[in-house]
Amino acid sequence: MTRQAPKRRARQAGAPQDGDEEARKIGLTIRVDLGAHGALGPGKIRLMELISKHGSISAAGKEMGMSYRRAWLLVDEINHVFREPLVEKQTGGSGGGGARLTKLGRDIVGRYRAIEGAAATATAADLRALKGSLAAQPATRTREDS
Repeated sequence: MTRQAPKRRARQAGAPQDGDEEARKIGLTIRVDLGAHGALGPGKIRLMELISKHGSISAAGKEMGMSYRRAWLLVDEINHVFREPLVEKQTGGSGGGGARLTKLGRDIVGRYRAIEGAAATATAADLRALKGSLAAQPATRTREDS
């Protein structure tokens, strides 16, 4: 599967303005590169957490604003990256089927969140310093900047 760089979002009307806390929010986004196997980042982890919450790939994808097909393709990808599946389908009775995380799936989510927490703790002072160095108002971006 070919990987594409994430699309940059242009500022939209209604975006946070000067003085708005959201405009000055700063944080880390952790992506674990798995070499030839791909990557594991916040989107796949959130999808797995929502599958665990809802018991459904469809409901998890819907909450994330993605189609069932997109959610299923991501699940299929993560199920082939590790030595055993992280998400398993459940056969359904009268209410239909569902999905749940395997033991390894729960372990992977927990380890990712632990890495994220450790990184946040280790970088807190530097992130505060970066935040203090930000301009009072974010620069306006145009399509050419993307």
